[in-house]
Amino acid sequence: MSLRPLFGGIERIAGLLADGTAVLTPNRRLSRAVREAEQQYRFARGERVWHSSTVLPVRQFWIERWRKAVTRGLLAPRVLVDTAGQRLIWRQIIDADETVPFSLLSPTRAATLSQEASETLALWRVDLGNPAVHQSFSFDEDSRAFLRWEGRFRAALVDLKAITPEQALEQLLSCPEALDQAVALLSQDDLPPLHQALCEASPAWRQLKLPSQTARIQPTRAFSDPRGELQMAARWCREQQERDPNGRYAVVLSDMHSDRDRLEYYLRQEFACLTQNYASLPVNFATGFTLDRVPLVRDALRILEFSLPEIDVENVIAVLQSRFVRPLNYRIDQRERSIRQLRELAKERIPQRVMRGVLDNLLDKEKSPPPWDIVLQAETNGGWQRRARPPSQWLEPFRAILSAWGWPQGAALDSLEYQQAVQWQEALDSFAALDLLAGALTLSEAIQSLRDLLGEQQFQPRTEDQSIQILGPLETTGLSFDAMWITGMSAARWPAAAQPNPYLPHSLQREQDMPHADAGWERRWAKARWEQWLAGAGQIQTSYVNQLDGAQALPSPLLADTAESSESEEWFVDKRWLTQAASAEFDAVALDPVPLAEGERAFKGVGTSVLEQQSACPFQAFAATRLRAAQPPALTAGLLASERGTLIHRALYDVWGSLGDSAGLSSVTELELGPIIQQALDYAQNGLLKERLDVLGGDLLSLERQRLDSVLRRWLALERERPEAFVVAGREEPREHQLGGLRLRLRVDRVDRLSDGSDLIIDYKSGAIGSVKQWLGERPARPQLPLYALLTPPAAGIAYASLKPGSEGFKGIGEREFIKGIESAEKHLTEGQSGGINTLREHWTQELSLLAKEFVSGHSPVDPTNEACRYCQRFSLCRLREQLA
Repeated sequence: MSLRPLFGGIERIAGLLADGTAVLTPNRRLSRAVREAEQQYRFARGERVWHSSTVLPVRQFWIERWRKAVTRGLLAPRVLVDTAGQRLIWRQIIDADETVPFSLLSPTRAATLSQEASETLALWRVDLGNPAVHQSFSFDEDSRAFLRWEGRFRAALVDLKAITPEQALEQLLSCPEALDQAVALLSQDDLPPLHQALCEASPAWRQLKLPSQTARIQPTRAFSDPRGELQMAARWCREQQERDPNGRYAVVLSDMHSDRDRLEYYLRQEFACLTQNYASLPVNFATGFTLDRVPLVRDALRILEFSLPEIDVENVIAVLQSRFVRPLNYRIDQRERSIRQLRELAKERIPQRVMRGVLDNLLDKEKSPPPWDIVLQAETNGGWQRRARPPSQWLEPFRAILSAWGWPQGAALDSLEYQQAVQWQEALDSFAALDLLAGALTLSEAIQSLRDLLGEQQFQPRTEDQSIQILGPLETTGLSFDAMWITGMSAARWPAAAQPNPYLPHSLQREQDMPHADAGWERRWAKARWEQWLAGAGQIQTSYVNQLDGAQALPSPLLADTAESSESEEWFVDKRWLTQAASAEFDAVALDPVPLAEGERAFKGVGTSVLEQQSACPFQAFAATRLRAAQPPALTAGLLASERGTLIHRALYDVWGSLGDSAGLSSVTELELGPIIQQALDYAQNGLLKERLDVLGGDLLSLERQRLDSVLRRWLALERERPEAFVVAGREEPREHQLGGLRLRLRVDRVDRLSDGSDLIIDYKSGAIGSVKQWLGERPARPQLPLYALLTPPAAGIAYASLKPGSEGFKGIGEREFIKGIESAEKHLTEGQSGGINTLREHWTQELSLLAKEFVSGHSPVDPTNEACRYCQRFSLCRLREQLA
C-alpha cells in the first residue's frame, strides 16, 4: 500500500531545499512529513542521491546553530540544561527557601510552573531589570516569591557554568557570524518574539504559506456521552479506511491526555485488533505514553520505592503480582492472607518495617531470602538508604535493587517492552548526567528525580506510517488529509478558559500577549486552529458532548454556521451488547442447600454475627461466614470504626476493673478519676495491632486519647446518677451457647449485679443503636442482646449503653425499669400475654433457634430485609440487581 504524503506542498519548496535553505516548522511531525514528501518527490523524478536537506522544528534548528557556533569558537561553551534539569534546580531552590509566607501543597508542581514562567519570560524577551517590569511583580505574593527564586536560579546557572536553551538563543542572536544560513518559516502562526528575532536576523529569511484546500463541513454531531463520541469517531475511521485504504484521515482529540486510551480501545475494537492482531492497527498516535507510565518502567519504579521509609500499599501488592519480577517462592496459603492484611491496615502508605513484618511469612525463606532482605544485606550497599549521594552514584544501588527482584527477567519481553527497556537505560544515562546540576540526593529525592525525568520522556513505539492519524490540536499544522474528525467542540473547550501562569503578573502576561493569558488570547488561538483545519482537510466532521454533569452543553461558537445533528443512544452502544441484552434472560440457578459439616459448627470469633446476618439475609450469612467473602476496608486518614469500638471497650474494661462498683465510682473525685482514665487509655491503646499503631502515628493517637477522655468522663457522670447500687460482676466474659445445633462463642461486654441480686447485661455501642422493637417480631434484627438473654443464669434485663456524644444513655428491656431507658418487658407483650421477660425469652428462643437451624442446614436464599442491602458489598455474588432488573 502506497500512501500519499501528509505534506502536499513539496513542489513549491523543493527549490529552496535544494539551494540549502533551512525550512523551519512549528513541530516535529510537520518536519518529518516534509522530509518524507521530499523523498517521494525526488524518487518520482528519478533521483537516487541528493544532498541532505535541513528541515527542523524552529527551536531545534536554532539550538543546533548555537551548538555549531560554540564548536566554531564564536560563543563560549556552556552546559545546556534541558527541561528536566531546570526543574530539578527549581525544586531545590524552592525546597531551600524558608522565607515563603505560604504553604505549597505540591513543591514539584510549583517547580514546573516556575520553570514554565522563566521560559516564557525568556521567549518573550522580558527584561526583569526594567524598573516597570520589576514593579509589576511586587503586587502579588506568588510573583514576589517567583522573582526571588528566579534570581537564585540564574545565580545557580552561573555557578554551574550552565545555560538554558532560551539563554543560548539570546546569545546566538548577538552573534551575527553564526546566523549565516538562509531560513524559510513554514508556518502561519505567530512565533515567540525570541524565535521571530532570530528568523529576521538571518539572511534572506522568508515566511512560506502552508498548502491549503477547501473543506466540506459536515453537520456537527452531538452526543450525550463522551464514550459515544469516541466510539463513533473510531467507527468513522474504519469506514473511511475501508472506502479508500490509500487515503489520509485524522482524528483530532481536544483532550489527548484523557481521551487517547479510550479511543485506542474503540479503534482496536473496530479493526479487530484487541487480541491476535494487536500489532496490525492501521493507526499512528501523535503522542505515546510518558515513560513512567509504561508497565515495565512503572514496575521498576515501584520496586525502587520498596526501599523508602514509607511505601504505598497498592504498589507493594502490584509488585508482588508483577509479571516482570522473577517468580517468588510464595507460601501458597499465605499470599492472599498477606495481601488482605496489607489492605486491612486501611492506610495508603505504611512504614517499611510494617510492610516487612506483614510479608515476613509470605515467602519460603529456606528456598530463597526475600528480595528486600537481599537489598538491605548487600555488602556493596551498606548504609546506602541513609546516605545522600550524586545521581550517578545511585545507579549501582538501583541496579542492585532491581537485580534482587529479578527485574525484568520475570517474563520474555515483546518488541514494545524491549523498546521500553532500551529507553529506560537511556533515561538512566540522562539521570547520571544530572551530577552537573544537582548536589547530593537522598534516596527519596533520587527516586522522585528519576520519576520526574521519566515523566518528561515520551515512549512512542516505532511503527510504520499508517493511513489514520490521531493528533492533538497543534499537530495538524501544515498536514493535508482527505477527511478529519474533530472531537470535543463544545463551548466549554473551544475556546478554552484562560490559564495564566500564577507566578507571573497577569497584567504583564496580557500586555505581552503571552499564551493562555486571557480569554482574548484563547479566542484568537482557537480561531487560528479552526482556520488551519479548514485549510488542511477535504472534509471535516465535528462533534461534541451536549451533556455536562447533567446540564445542557452548547456547541463551540466556531461552529455557529454549521448545522447540527443529534445522535441517539444506539449510535454509541455497541450493537453486540444490544443484541445480547435483547435476548438475555436472568438465569437464577437454584442451588441445593449445603449443610454444615460437624467440624464447621464451632465458629471461633463469629458469635452472634452469624444470626444477625442470617436474619438480615440468609445468603449474606453464607457468603460472609462460609465463603469468607468480605470487602477490603476503605482507606482512612484515622481510626477505623472497629478500632474505635475496640478502644472504648478496652478502656471501660480497665476503668471498671479499677472502680469495681457504683460505690467505687461515687467515692473518687474528678481529680482522682484522671489517672484511672489515663491508665485505661494506655491499656486500650495496647490492644491495637502494632502495625496499625505504626501507621497511625503519635499525633493522631494523642487526639484520639483526648476524645476518649471526654467520652469516658461524660459516660461515668451518667453512671453516677443511676438510682440503684450495682456491682460490675462481669467484664468481657467469654461464654458458649448451644442453639439449634450451632455452638456459638460469645463475649459479654458487661454484667451488673443489682441490689436485689438480679443481673443486667450491658453491651457498649459507640454508634446508632436503633429501637428495641426490632427484637420483637420474626427474624429479629440485631439479635445479640436477645441471645444474651438466653444465657444461664438468665439476666433480669438486657440493655445497650450508648456512648455516642450527645446521645448517651441506656436502651433496653428488663423485668422492671431499672434505669431510665430500660423499659419493662410487660410494655412489649401483646394483648393477652403475660409473664414479662420470660415470655420474651420463649419468643427469642424460638426465633433464634430457627435462624441457627437454617444456617446449619445450609438454607441460604437471597432474601434480604429492607435494610440488609444498605451496607452489604456482596452484590457480585448474589446478583440481586440483575434479578430485579
